[in-house]
Amino acid sequence: MRGEIVRVARLLRTRGLAVGTSGNVGARFDDGQIAITPATMDYDEMTPDDIVVVAADGSPSEGRHRPSSELRIHLEVFAARPDVMAIVHTHSPFATTWATTRRDLPAVHYVMALLVAPGRDTVRVAPYATFGTAELARNAIATLADDHAVLLANHGAVAVAGSLQSALGRAERVEELAMLAWRAQQIGGATLLTAAELDDARLQMARFPRHRGPST
Repeated sequence: MRGEIVRVARLLRTRGLAVGTSGNVGARFDDGQIAITPATMDYDEMTPDDIVVVAADGSPSEGRHRPSSELRIHLEVFAARPDVMAIVHTHSPFATTWATTRRDLPAVHYVMALLVAPGRDTVRVAPYATFGTAELARNAIATLADDHAVLLANHGAVAVAGSLQSALGRAERVEELAMLAWRAQQIGGATLLTAAELDDARLQMARFPRHRGPST
């Protein structure tokens, strides 16, 4: 698990989803403990031994470093969503740019179906709060609800899933959608898909597993 967290954290850099030490990656063990990247550590220098493990209530368990400043988001999400086993938080450029507008990210492409619950058609934006605060964590989980991704106003994005690889894939999809939405605005704006059309896309994805993407 720790090695996989380091691998995914490094991919944030190589895939353009994070700059410097921004963002974080966390996962839940079967016993309820949570492993998370340490605060302010360069991903290229990180090793599995640097990963911090905390109890479900956030109390220290293992590790010689401080956990990421956004540990509270991980605690809130894991507590509220038993289906979630992994969280990826990014400061990716297009998703973060879109989050500065404080507008929900619209369904410019059918991959939105991978990020939202049935019947929904946007990735919502959580109200702004100072990073690392309990208020931000509460805003994030309240806005995420039963979706698989949420934007944080003037901050970044959070993607959740049943595995680290799937959470990373969803984070990439958020960035892709934000890029497409921004580009569409430059030529007059996109014609958006409806929630019903996304539900149809979700059913079609189930028929063609290679198109499912990060589905768990």
